[in-house]
Amino acid sequence: MCGSKGVCQNTPGSFLCECQRGFLLDQTGRGCEDIDECEGSHRCQHGCQNLVGGYRCSCPHGYLQHYQWNQCVDENECMNSQVCGGASCHNTLGSYKCLCPTGFSFEQISGSCHDVNECSSSKNPCNYGCSNTDGGYLCGCPPGYYRVGQGHCVSGVGFSKGQMLPIGGDTEDNSLSPEVCYECKINGYPKGRHRRATYEKEALTSNDAKGENAAGLPMSLASLGTENQFVFNFNISDLSSKDHILQFIPAISTLTNHVRYLIDVGNEKGFFKINQKDGISYLHLTKKKPQSGVYSLDISSIPLFKKKELDRLEDKHDKDYLTGELGETLQMKIQIVLH
Repeated sequence: MCGSKGVCQNTPGSFLCECQRGFLLDQTGRGCEDIDECEGSHRCQHGCQNLVGGYRCSCPHGYLQHYQWNQCVDENECMNSQVCGGASCHNTLGSYKCLCPTGFSFEQISGSCHDVNECSSSKNPCNYGCSNTDGGYLCGCPPGYYRVGQGHCVSGVGFSKGQMLPIGGDTEDNSLSPEVCYECKINGYPKGRHRRATYEKEALTSNDAKGENAAGLPMSLASLGTENQFVFNFNISDLSSKDHILQFIPAISTLTNHVRYLIDVGNEKGFFKINQKDGISYLHLTKKKPQSGVYSLDISSIPLFKKKELDRLEDKHDKDYLTGELGETLQMKIQIVLH
């Protein structure tokens, strides 16, 4: 009498049809038709889907309708291995991120990571010129300076007035001096030693250790290997407390006025000191006159940033960010021979 969705209620001499929830009597009064709840007032924020006898709210982008419960759950887009191509996928609530290593950016069209040319960015990372590399960059130094690690430049009278210690003995002498490099010939070839200056220029990005910065000014990419000990030979009478034995300047712009160079080891008697003036840190003799002898010093650097600021940068970026932003800690071993 009332159809499959109606309930028949008997009355004296007649009957009434009552409809189930989600249905409404048709014009005949003897049948029930579905109510389109989506046309009326509903509480759906992201769209409405009408169902027979009811309705369902649609889910926002990045969410899926739960197969059992009437609620939206996060869609893990990273389950699709192709979503980020060659980059790594990181699922987020309602979305996802394609992550590339430091120095690379994700290109949506190709779906892969591409090198970022930090040298062409509006925020110049270097003080004296920049050379882009695959996944990073090198900060150059002014002419006359040498790169020490990533972020520091060194010069001074140690590279001009100072002289390298000579190698004592003949080619048959088995003693090795730490201030030089050696080439060994074996398997039937005559053995011998070939001396090179420890601060021999090495081009890291091209065959030429020189280049130009963005302003067209010359810069140097010549570098010093920090694994070696640098030996300088001075005559005490030619060296005064005003002479800059070594000069240090930061190559990375973020370290400008935010770095300190220290003597870690070897200055127990206070013959040497590092002062800073006009952005240049320099190693020199103190008023306390040293005697003739060999003085081995370990020189390092520390960035002058508050811990909270460094923690904030680490939380905001990936683990390699600070190394690129602040460079490497300077670790330099020198030996000063006074006679």
